[in-house]
Amino acid sequence: MNKNVILPLALAALLLMPSAGFSGQDDRFERLRERAQVRREMRDLARERFRTRADVGHERMRLRSEVRGRVREALRGFHGHDRQAYRDTVRDALRTARRALRDAFRDRW
Repeated sequence: MNKNVILPLALAALLLMPSAGFSGQDDRFERLRERAQVRREMRDLARERFRTRADVGHERMRLRSEVRGRVREALRGFHGHDRQAYRDTVRDALRTARRALRDAFRDRW
């Protein structure tokens, strides 16, 4: 009777133990895949933030050159008679451009 019970248990153990070991490995590899996916997502988010910042910088430079061009056009016949007024005009224009950019991109950061 003892041999009749031990033999099937031994065979069952031989068949079931490797599958239990492989299931633990599957869990480990699944965790590794999940971690890799999270890292990929974080990399993508970082790239997107970088692109957004680059776009903001390009837009800022474009607005700056546009403002400078407008100021030059406005002061073309104004050959340095009032330099302080020229500086004030440039400062006001740049301040307005910065404020507009800050308001436009405030929710992106």
